[in-house]
Amino acid sequence: MLRKELIQRISSLQDTMKRCSLDAYIVTAEEDIWYLTNITYRPEERPFFIVMAPQQKPILIVPKLEEAHVHKAIIDCEIISYWEYPSPANENWYDVLNKILKKYARVGIESNVKAEVYFKIQAKELICDELVAVQRQVKSSLELEMIRTSAKICDESMYKIFNSVYTGASVVEIFAVSKDIQNDLIRVGNFDPITTSLLTVAWPAPLSSMPHSIPGLNDRLGQGPNLAMCYFRINGYASECERTFFLKPPSAEEKELFQHMMNARERALSKVKAGVHTADIDAEAREYLIQNGLKDTLLHRTGHGIGLGNHEGPYIAEGSKDILKENMVISIEPGIYIEGLGGFRHSDTVLVKKDGYELLTNAPRNLEDMIINKSNLGSRIKGSIIRKSLRL
Repeated sequence: MLRKELIQRISSLQDTMKRCSLDAYIVTAEEDIWYLTNITYRPEERPFFIVMAPQQKPILIVPKLEEAHVHKAIIDCEIISYWEYPSPANENWYDVLNKILKKYARVGIESNVKAEVYFKIQAKELICDELVAVQRQVKSSLELEMIRTSAKICDESMYKIFNSVYTGASVVEIFAVSKDIQNDLIRVGNFDPITTSLLTVAWPAPLSSMPHSIPGLNDRLGQGPNLAMCYFRINGYASECERTFFLKPPSAEEKELFQHMMNARERALSKVKAGVHTADIDAEAREYLIQNGLKDTLLHRTGHGIGLGNHEGPYIAEGSKDILKENMVISIEPGIYIEGLGGFRHSDTVLVKKDGYELLTNAPRNLEDMIINKSNLGSRIKGSIIRKSLRL
């Protein structure tokens, strides 16, 4: 089944190349290589290339070190190796690649290619175009199955966070939840260490007003608004779930801000369906918040695509030209951030459907469920052990 899927992906890319009048296309991004070949590889300083041409099998250019590994590929391809990086004259990766490119006139390449790579490529005409990245935006049934699995584990992990938090819990205790998830995946044999990354974290108030800050390991959760996040990529496919929660009943101001966040979220979700401009979804949430006097609390767009990357196209943002298509997967996450108080944001992994959407993450989201006042005695004991072992 996977081999058939990879053949179809390669064929679709070749069809796109024809429409774009490209004689060849160079793939070098790690996620795009995985998407087309199912080969897991971390390039570091030794680049890996796929040279695609219409009606020809892919050519894989790899360092000698990886040749045996790449021969395990399940697609029909030609494999050419270069010696090392750096290599003696005429044996470097660019010597091998440029020799292959001589017979092609118009050559495409991913626009996120490293400058060091780009300037060593000698092609008659070199055109930057995100053909694979755009193709990846619409998911196949196999990919949706993988994302559903990732999202389900994301949900389960959010419940584990809720069962781990208490007033005075340290940030490191929430980080430790991801280690438990990793161990669970290893136990059931569902773990690829190269294509899996797991992050569970909670930002205590008021740090939750800076959602991309790095809280200290010994920072402690208080009344709230605290922000919990599960940010996963499991065996290649990503998902995310975020929740604003409280450890004591919120104030009237906090309740009002929470409700505004939820209203903006619902306004955005109401626009989600195939054929909609992503900028219009962003405008729906943003304009609601501005109309309610919250313009100065906005820090980011309403969402982004999810797939092999946690952040990829389409972008749910002002100025975006993207249009939603059926079977795209996105996040919806409008936020409100008040310096000195905290942040208010829920994020879900959302499947775009022909006439609407489906939430793939379904952790509790209503305010009454976000007030967590359990004693969590077991978590307090475990947290004490974790802090003592780390001397925090």
